Amino acid sequence: MGASMKKVLLMIIMLFILAGCQKEPVNPYDVLNDYITTWEEQDFSSMYEEYLQSESKENVPQQLFEEKHKEVYDLFEMENLKIELLDEEVEWEEQETVTIPGKITYDTFARKIDYEVNFVMDKVLDEEENEQWYIQWEPSFIFPEYDLTDEFVIDYTEATRGEILDSKGNKLAANEEVMNLQIVPGEFNAERDLEKLADMIDMSEEEITSLYTLSWAQPDYAMPIKDFRENDRDLVLELIEIEGVTNGRSMERVYPFAEATAHLVGYIDEVTAQDLEDFEGYEQGDRLGYTGIEGLYEKELKGKKGLEVTQVKEDGTEKTIARTEPERGKDITLTIDANMQQKLYDVMKDDAGQAATIDPSTGKVLSLVSTPAYDPNTVTMGTSMSKKKRLDELKEAGINARENRFRSTYSPGSTMKLLTSIIGLESGKLDPNHQYDIPDKQWDIGGSKVTRVYEDDKKVDLVSGMNNSDNIYFAKAAIDIGIEEFEEGLTKLGIGEELPFSYPPVSDSQISNSGSLDNEVLLAHTAYGQGEILLNIVHLASIYGGVVNDGSMMKPLLLEEETSEVWKDIVSPENAKLLQDNLRKTVTEGKSSVANVPGREIAGKTGTAEIKKEERLENGLWVSYDQKDPTFLTAMLIEDVIDRGGSRYTIELTNKFYEALSN
Repeated sequence: MGASMKKVLLMIIMLFILAGCQKEPVNPYDVLNDYITTWEEQDFSSMYEEYLQSESKENVPQQLFEEKHKEVYDLFEMENLKIELLDEEVEWEEQETVTIPGKITYDTFARKIDYEVNFVMDKVLDEEENEQWYIQWEPSFIFPEYDLTDEFVIDYTEATRGEILDSKGNKLAANEEVMNLQIVPGEFNAERDLEKLADMIDMSEEEITSLYTLSWAQPDYAMPIKDFRENDRDLVLELIEIEGVTNGRSMERVYPFAEATAHLVGYIDEVTAQDLEDFEGYEQGDRLGYTGIEGLYEKELKGKKGLEVTQVKEDGTEKTIARTEPERGKDITLTIDANMQQKLYDVMKDDAGQAATIDPSTGKVLSLVSTPAYDPNTVTMGTSMSKKKRLDELKEAGINARENRFRSTYSPGSTMKLLTSIIGLESGKLDPNHQYDIPDKQWDIGGSKVTRVYEDDKKVDLVSGMNNSDNIYFAKAAIDIGIEEFEEGLTKLGIGEELPFSYPPVSDSQISNSGSLDNEVLLAHTAYGQGEILLNIVHLASIYGGVVNDGSMMKPLLLEEETSEVWKDIVSPENAKLLQDNLRKTVTEGKSSVANVPGREIAGKTGTAEIKKEERLENGLWVSYDQKDPTFLTAMLIEDVIDRGGSRYTIELTNKFYEALSN
């Protein structure tokens, strides 16, 4: 091959090599689609660093770029961001700049955002002379007609809070127009009228003074002092006759049944700094449900604020860009009968205790009381000196009126004996006619003494054991049942599991501290209601209700929207009838004869729970119902009854309750 031919061949080879090294031109559509993917993933850092042309970066620092995206998207609660190109065939070859039309859509809390934009892209040669395409970024890509200097101003409209009602429509927590008593500092003569005013509105002079001399007070400002309901209208008319005292009107949260439903319904109050950290969607000045149904169902009750978002330009031009109407909170209707609740509270209010009434056939809780109680209206409408004094006196006596007792668990005392009877009868290990020989007042088991109160019978069967509340009888019966079957029986009664109740207790009922009966001594003491067993008052009432309901224990209900259902079948109908008869005999033949109420056929079981023997502290329990009208059952526990007749005192209070219902 000649030299010239070799040169030609070499040139051809070089041309092929050069042709192979030549890169295909970069397509701006590919770059833009990659940018869109990164955008939809909200990877703002990569959007800025990899796709923006240099002039855009000079005009907008990266931190500002990222912050503005997050700020606007968060403000509008942006979701479902989608960017699409409207023309896929724009000519771009041999062009230095290309404009591709597109559309941006996303959902916000108020409406769908949907608008068109132009994506302008610049071609740039990199260091190796390869073509690259970059985007001319515009703030309007974030939001329509948006500039980085724009501000968004949000105005909220308060939502109306849902109300809490009883089963008959009576309001337990209501939104009500109230009268606002106010003092105009520059017109009020404190030296002449303060003492009189304090006496009339049941507030201390110091507290009134502190309210109208707040740091922001002005001589001509009407400073709020206390709110009054419409039934106090005559008093308010008298009050505004005092010079410098005036009144206005506003909507307020009121609690018509005051102390009677305090622990059940709870109250709302202004959020604290800690609340703002703990809960989303609140701002300073908002109010939050703190206890009771108000707290448990805060999410449902509070509703949703309405809001208006205004876009404010640098020159002050304003444009409303989003508006939502407030959404009223959901009303909560309870199974409670407010009339029954009030009467139950009235007979218990001077004692520390708790009580529940339920409908055994449906499981509906008709009343649920903890005493003593406080008036939640003093939180929302203003203080009462006399009520504060009462709470202070109770506190000095070691009684906390703000403690919700029906959320706790307690020793059931001798009310446990019905549970032991259920377990024994259902296991087949307890023959109701079998008589235990019990010659003495005490029985020793494993070095521990079981003591009975009454020694009337030396041969004791189930009827005698219930009538005389014989601790030794039930301890012996439990030993015959055995640890394994007794534990299994307690489990079948729901003890040791979560109570399926819409107002959950602080702690659930327990078999023992360890969760099981570790020895026969603990078994024996558990059987008559001491040991380490603890029951919640609603759970105890539900078990007794299961016996009244011919063996089916209903799930306890508090919300009217809930459907009645059997929680557990705890005893056969035949054994349920036997136990119903025995519960009646404790009144007609046994030691609970004080429960004989004219016009009623009361049946039930007492319980005296020894809490601290060395301090002589005992709780008195009485679970009862009227066999002529078994539509409700009452379980009541009163604390510190040792010097007041023990559980007899609790029976007497329950009698007053039944009498009040008859009137």
